[in-house]
Amino acid sequence: MPISLSDSLLSQLSDFLASQMGLHFPRQRWRDLARGVAAASSESGYPDVETFIRWLLAAPLTRTQIEVLASHLTVGETYFFREKGSLAVLERQILPELLRARAQTGKQLRIWSAGCCTGEEPYSIAMLLDRLIPDFEEWNLTILATDINPRFLRKAAQGVYGAWSFRDTPAWLSERYFTRRQDGRFEIQPRIRR
Repeated sequence: MPISLSDSLLSQLSDFLASQMGLHFPRQRWRDLARGVAAASSESGYPDVETFIRWLLAAPLTRTQIEVLASHLTVGETYFFREKGSLAVLERQILPELLRARAQTGKQLRIWSAGCCTGEEPYSIAMLLDRLIPDFEEWNLTILATDINPRFLRKAAQGVYGAWSFRDTPAWLSERYFTRRQDGRFEIQPRIRR
């Protein structure tokens, strides 16, 4: 069933979400915004979407409101080694240069994976580092993985994935870095998760 909300209300909500959460919904994505906020309204116990939106707009968002909205307004499309071009540049140019410099000054490297979704991106970076660093265990490596969606972060912390997370990846990836569980899913090795 289509959700009928005024352009004025959707514009206000779009601006509010941009300022409060950093989520951008230009006019051409207002249908997605309406659909997502309707689901958040239902989860929050509001049968009327417009009343829910007006309630949201009345004050700064609480942590609970942010979590509910994030779970319905963010996209969870990801898989291991998804951005092949970016990862190739990272593997061939950026990381080797950083590793050479850091090898001389304490073998410490910190990387931030912003918008990490369910963890496939930061774990892909960890696997790249494992392949690039022969003395991997001697390094102090930190990958900070953040996302506005707490449900995504919980899944990332578990490190358990289905076959869909491995689409368009070579078979050796799951064989080298994961343990197959009895339920058919794959659990990332603890040393990579760390």
